[in-house]
Amino acid sequence: MALTHTEGCGFGGETMYHLLQRTYRGYAMHPNVTAALLLEHGCEKIPNDVMRRQFETAGVALERFGWASVQLDGGIDKALGNVEAWFVRARPPVAERTPAGFGGLQVGLLSAGPMGAAAAAAFAGVARTVLAAGGSVLVPEGDALLAATGFRAEVLGTVPPRATLAYGQAFTVPGLHVVATDSDHWVENLAGLGGCGAHLFLGLVGDTPQQGHPMLPLIQVAESNRLPGTSAPDVDVMLTGSVAADIAALLQAMQETAQADSLPVASAGGFVDFQLSRGLLGVST
Repeated sequence: MALTHTEGCGFGGETMYHLLQRTYRGYAMHPNVTAALLLEHGCEKIPNDVMRRQFETAGVALERFGWASVQLDGGIDKALGNVEAWFVRARPPVAERTPAGFGGLQVGLLSAGPMGAAAAAAFAGVARTVLAAGGSVLVPEGDALLAATGFRAEVLGTVPPRATLAYGQAFTVPGLHVVATDSDHWVENLAGLGGCGAHLFLGLVGDTPQQGHPMLPLIQVAESNRLPGTSAPDVDVMLTGSVAADIAALLQAMQETAQADSLPVASAGGFVDFQLSRGLLGVST
């Protein structure tokens, strides 16, 4: 799986250096990843040597990663050959499955636009279930969920929401985390939550389905009064308006997805995208 994106070559702003370094590191060390290779062109502002220093500073052995360079390897074809050869040599082990329950999940929650009270309550019920089991929930800082009374009151109580993680920053303490975001761009926020360590996403869409993530499954959820009936086959769960029934349906969908018994529609159809945020102060040139 290649996570291609538009940033890293020509950009201005020190914040972009930190954002890209954090997010690269987050994905390379993501709990769903058993083998990772970093590919550089060779002249970008964050080359492989920068990431080597990042891993060394974090006390991570460099031998666990592959490294390739279009320029240093002698061109695109040679670099691709080195990439393929490394993965053959690496022979990543097949992860053994062990029972974990919802306490073993790190779930990213997000939404696209306004939502009804029942939908907000259903998402709150899912968040509370995962948190009560010892799992983690990640929500973008500017997401409408945090403004919905039914979600905010049930999950945060009277505590005002504030960012506990930077964009793409892998968390070390389980629980509820609000991830700093600079826009409401769906794909950018998926990429940021993924870098933080989300195993899967639960996303409430509005009047149209959204893109999925190329590496991590996105369960798309819709309210029947907002999504046109012709788009129903393009989402995974249609809410009924009964909060208890909808919570049960969402938890079942998450369980089946985490166990690889079910593949979300966006992943199955290849309707995925990946884009790192440029932040408020990052400018691509």
